[in-house]
Amino acid sequence: MSTASPRLITNYCYEDISLDQTVAVTRTITADDIALFAALSGDFNPVHLDSEYAASTPFGKPIAHGMICGALISATVAMNFPGPGSIYRSQTIKFSKPVFIGDELTIHISVKEKQDRLKLVTLSCVIKNQDGKTVASGESGVIAPSEKVSIEAATLPPISLGDKLYTH
Repeated sequence: MSTASPRLITNYCYEDISLDQTVAVTRTITADDIALFAALSGDFNPVHLDSEYAASTPFGKPIAHGMICGALISATVAMNFPGPGSIYRSQTIKFSKPVFIGDELTIHISVKEKQDRLKLVTLSCVIKNQDGKTVASGESGVIAPSEKVSIEAATLPPISLGDKLYTH
C-alpha cells in the first residue's frame, strides 16, 4: 500500500483572472476510461465498447464517448482554472474528430470574457489530439471564486474494473 503525498489544488480568484489567460492540461484516453464512462453514464453504444461492431463503422475501431471531452473540460475548470470553488454554469461543445484509445488529448482553456457583476468568466475551450487536430471545441460559462484557496484534493475510494484496481 503506497502512501502518496496529498495533492494540493489552488484556484484563481475572479480578480486575478485576465483576458486571454490560458491553461493547458494533457490526458491520454484509455480503454478503461471508456469502460468507466460507459458504466457511469449508462451509454453502452457498441461503437464505444465492441471492437467488431466498431470495425464496421466509418471509424474502423472503437471511439471514446464525445462527452468524455466535456468531462475533461469540466475537470480542467474544477482542478486547474479557475479551480476549486468554481461554479460550472454552462457548456457548448462541438465534436470535430473522433477520439480513439491511446489518443493524447490536450485541453486548452482561455479567458474570452469577464462579467464583473456575476464574477462570470467565459472560457474558450479547445481539445486537440497528439497530431494537433481539434477533436472538440466550445465555450464554458464559469462563476469564478471570490476567495483564494489552496486545498487538498479529495481522495477517491479504490475502484475496480475487472481485475484492475485503481487508486487515486
